[in-house]
Amino acid sequence: MRRLITIKASVGKYAAAIYRNAQTILSYKLEGLDLKKGEYDFFYYISQNEGASQQELSDNLYIGKSTTAKAVKNLIKYGYISREQDRNDRRCKRLFLTEKGKRIAPLIRATFRELIDIYCQDISETEYEETIKVLTRVLANVYSEKDKLRGRNCVERTRS
Repeated sequence: MRRLITIKASVGKYAAAIYRNAQTILSYKLEGLDLKKGEYDFFYYISQNEGASQQELSDNLYIGKSTTAKAVKNLIKYGYISREQDRNDRRCKRLFLTEKGKRIAPLIRATFRELIDIYCQDISETEYEETIKVLTRVLANVYSEKDKLRGRNCVERTRS
C-alpha cells in the first residue's frame, strides 16, 4: 500500500538534517583538529578498520569514489593516515593510521560514541533497532533505483 507522503514528512529531509547537525556537533567537539566536516566518518572508519582499501571505505560509508579519494587525500596531507600497497594485489592500496592518527583516534571514537548516545536519547532500544531496520530498507530502495538509473543490475549493498 502506497502512502502519500509530503515533503514535510520526507525521510530524506530528516536524514539530511540529522547528518548536517551531527557534523556540526562533531565540528564543535573536535575543534582544533585538521579535519573538515565530512572527513570525520572516513577517519572513524579507518580507525576501526585499519588496512581497509579505498573501495571498502566507499562501499561501507555509501559514498562515491571521488569523494572518498578527496577525503583520503586530505587525511594523508594532514598526516593522519598513510596509504600502503597491498602485498597480494598491486592495484590495491590499504589505509592505516599514522602515529598522529593513532593519538587522536581515542578522542574521535569517544566523540562518535557520544553522538550515538545523543541519537538514542529518549528512544527505547526496540525503537532504535526498528529505526535502523527501516532506514536500511530505505537505503536499499534508494541504491536499487540509483543502480537502475545507471543501467546496472541492483547489487545488495546493505548488511544485516
